[in-house]
Amino acid sequence: MKKALAIVLTLVLVLSVASFAAAEETTIRVLTHMANQINAIKDSFEAANPGVTVIVDQCNYEALNDQYEVLLSAKSSEYDVLVVDGPNAAAYVQRGYLAPMDDYFTAEEVAAFSAALVNQGTVNGSFYAAPLGDSCTILYYNKDLIAESGIEFNVDQYDGVNTRITWNELIDIACQVTKALDPDGSRGILFPIAFGQVSEVYMMNTLPNSLGGANISEDGLHVAGVIDTEAWYDALKFYQDNVNAGIFDRGLGAFEGYSNFYAAKIPFIVMTTDSYNYALGGGMTPENIGFTYLPAFDGHESEVATACGNWTCAINAYSSNKEAAGKFVNWITYGEGNDLFLKQESMVPNMASRFTDDLYAVNPALKIAAAESGVTSVARAVTPGFNEYCAIMNAMWEDVRNGADIEDAIADAVDQLESALAYYAE
Repeated sequence: MKKALAIVLTLVLVLSVASFAAAEETTIRVLTHMANQINAIKDSFEAANPGVTVIVDQCNYEALNDQYEVLLSAKSSEYDVLVVDGPNAAAYVQRGYLAPMDDYFTAEEVAAFSAALVNQGTVNGSFYAAPLGDSCTILYYNKDLIAESGIEFNVDQYDGVNTRITWNELIDIACQVTKALDPDGSRGILFPIAFGQVSEVYMMNTLPNSLGGANISEDGLHVAGVIDTEAWYDALKFYQDNVNAGIFDRGLGAFEGYSNFYAAKIPFIVMTTDSYNYALGGGMTPENIGFTYLPAFDGHESEVATACGNWTCAINAYSSNKEAAGKFVNWITYGEGNDLFLKQESMVPNMASRFTDDLYAVNPALKIAAAESGVTSVARAVTPGFNEYCAIMNAMWEDVRNGADIEDAIADAVDQLESALAYYAE
């Protein structure tokens, strides 16, 4: 009898342990366009968190937002962690798609991130989207073309704090370089200066921002009285005048300037710091890639603005594994996982302490980002209607580029956006 009882008790204990172990096993799923980068580092998280398995699924960049919308509008719990473009966070929160992460980050941890990134991921006082990294717009130039032209261009005089090149100075130098290299147009130099993400608010809004203009109202629901101001009019006129003069690029699509810069068809271009590695992949070398701080407008040197913001990690509001998901998001954004991630993906670090000599050795352009981060960086419009904002504002920039009347273009954008954003004010 005692033997039988012992056997029964042993079986109960074994089953209890097995049940407890099973209960402790958790699988979290991540949907992203950067599956290779996250898969390369997830083992470190799993080793530090026994019982948690991370499965990362790939989605094409172009389809990611649509895929999120399909899943989350149906209240799907399939994915626990979402990799969200920063400015979309506010829209997703408004739709009820994201869970607050205040329980998974201390106030000190949140404060360690760059202020603009915290603002981007915070809605109504709660933290919803933790930054994987940041970005920064800078000026690139082809050293070989400058040397061949014989035009002096000394970037060592600029420290980004007290001095930087102005737009007028850049235009003068770029035109001299182009004339020296291709006086009759037979060589195929396309334009003196290009914008890598032309007609995209991320890059183009730095022009009015650098004249003191804002992107949207503080509540994220209005553009009237914001983009119909002197700063915006002056910036758009400056841009259109230089397009019409053949100085800024016309006819190239967004991102087409990149490949033409790599092919030595454009001597100067505004791109992001991570474009340094893309330029290497496009056939350039460290010896002929030059870079310096984004230009300022004369008389507005203290207002210069650079673009910032990047991809974030967030928790699906419908996830049944929020605690494990929260640990993972903390690890890959604030914790040691972010150091591993930055070695896989050449983003600007999300906090000052992560700018290291090791990163500079891989991408020296990050030194510019380190100086600009938190000083000149301005996040894209924080609004629940970010997709509508981008669509309408991108079209406005393109219309102005193609010769539209500036006052009419601004008025049309204001009318369309006030109507579109009114939906979110209800």
